[in-house]
Amino acid sequence: MRRALCLFAAPLLAATLSGCVTEVTLDETPPTSTLAVGESRTVELRFLRFDVEQFQQSLTLTDLKALPTRVLQDTWLLDLDMSTLVQNALQQVAYLPPAEAHALAQPARNLWKLLNLTAESTDLRGTRLEPLLGVGKAVGLPPSLILADLAQVGENDPLISTETTAQAVLSNVVATHPNAQFRRGPVNVDHPDGLYLVTPGSIPVYLADVVDSFASLAERFGPAPAWEEGAPAHPGFVVASSPVSAATDAFRMKVKVNLNALPYKGVDATNATVASVNSTGGQIENIFDFDRPDWLSLEGLAEDLKIGELTMAIGENDGFLPSGDARDPLPYGNSPVWETPRWEMEHLLASAGFARAQALTEHCSVYAPQGTVEEPFEAVNVCVDGTGWVDIQVDPSVVLDEPPPPPSYFWDVLLEVAQVRLHDGELAEGAADVEITVRDVPVGVSTETLVTSIRDNIQGNPSALRGVAEQLNDNTAGDADFYYYQTAEGEDFLYFIAPEDLRLDAEGNPVREYGYQHPGFYADADLAEKISSREEVDGDRAHEKVAIPVGTSLFFEDDGGAVYRVDAGEKPSLHKAALTLTRIR
Repeated sequence: MRRALCLFAAPLLAATLSGCVTEVTLDETPPTSTLAVGESRTVELRFLRFDVEQFQQSLTLTDLKALPTRVLQDTWLLDLDMSTLVQNALQQVAYLPPAEAHALAQPARNLWKLLNLTAESTDLRGTRLEPLLGVGKAVGLPPSLILADLAQVGENDPLISTETTAQAVLSNVVATHPNAQFRRGPVNVDHPDGLYLVTPGSIPVYLADVVDSFASLAERFGPAPAWEEGAPAHPGFVVASSPVSAATDAFRMKVKVNLNALPYKGVDATNATVASVNSTGGQIENIFDFDRPDWLSLEGLAEDLKIGELTMAIGENDGFLPSGDARDPLPYGNSPVWETPRWEMEHLLASAGFARAQALTEHCSVYAPQGTVEEPFEAVNVCVDGTGWVDIQVDPSVVLDEPPPPPSYFWDVLLEVAQVRLHDGELAEGAADVEITVRDVPVGVSTETLVTSIRDNIQGNPSALRGVAEQLNDNTAGDADFYYYQTAEGEDFLYFIAPEDLRLDAEGNPVREYGYQHPGFYADADLAEKISSREEVDGDRAHEKVAIPVGTSLFFEDDGGAVYRVDAGEKPSLHKAALTLTRIR
């Protein structure tokens, strides 16, 4: 059988060739029978180098679309800060003209009211602050004045800014989504599950997003199971999204690399045959020359990223959550809202109120009745301390139909008002889930920032481009259990296969599970004494490895549980190793 070899460095092999080198072929060893217990076979492995320097590969959108889906989905580019996008979306809702707002569905209309809530517009009926209406009537004070002074804002200023609300949405809705907590990436020693933390308040952007214009946004950030077993599933926050064209037709991704373009030679112990392992992964930390500004360039990215249409959703709790009435437990108090999922509307509102309270200064406001009295008369005394605890005292001489509001935290006051107003229009509890659609929303990141972030991220984590680089230099053949490596000083090593070395199918998925129960090399057949380690050799820290001077004997177990002895014989030549495999059990 013969297989065409398409090398990353093909253009350097022949000036007349622009793609795969179809004239260069490899003879693949015909399959042999499974090695029987007690049977021995000898194989020769060679270590050759074909070093290329500053080789440039230019990829168009069409080229990228031809890569396996898994590679595109796993190639991380940056964590996109969502703060500007969320704030822009909320501001678009808040700034709707009243006529348009009243045409919205009732829950969305109520959200519009909350985003525009001021001391003057706040309806206190049905809340614990309703007695302030009686206070105002008794002493001639508008309740809006008391509420504005308490929040330290003007009577017609928002009680909570859209910036504060946006931050609460980021922290409680976006950052709690499983796909905004962890991102996919290369499997290695530090990340055996291939998962990496995402910057809080951001969403990970992959090469697939550039290629398909963020087509999977609603799928990725819709309902999703939690990472922790037994934890509640996240309901998601994106219902629908139109494409976001991040790249134009002129898009080009250009990379320059220095690498050995030839594969490593290894052994599939099942039948003692020679296999090839892609060498790109083992070199990934060193293939880019970061001292050169042209090691990576991205051309043809869209100038202004906008989402043409985005529908977001925030659900509410099915029941009314009473505000707290005690200082403890610190720092939030005893409202049950703090025990609810963070992505629910009530928890979000309480969090926004708590954040707003952090900007308040400790103060007291004293109010006297309108008109003239013979002596100073403190009819109403409203105080908030450094913890956000609010205490409203009314002089006993003021006749009220109801007692003044009980002491509570500032956010408890706002939570109750917001919950009641969220159900205006006779909405039942559990029926006030909010779904809003906004249009032409700027993402809030410039092309220059995108390019800088991508370059910085890859420079700090070159393995992010491993999948792409390996596809461009796709030379894996067979399913090796280990491979042969030789240092520049001529020292011979055996490297045990790692999860990232597994051969991939056309979709970029491993063709087999990493089923090794005892990866590495051992001094005994019982695998009790490991003699290999991940100690760094030529920058590699991912593989179990061991030096094999002539005469070395060692043992290993394959992914099927079979155990073998390997004996290193006399070297056939400087860059070859002769290994005899004997199956022990």
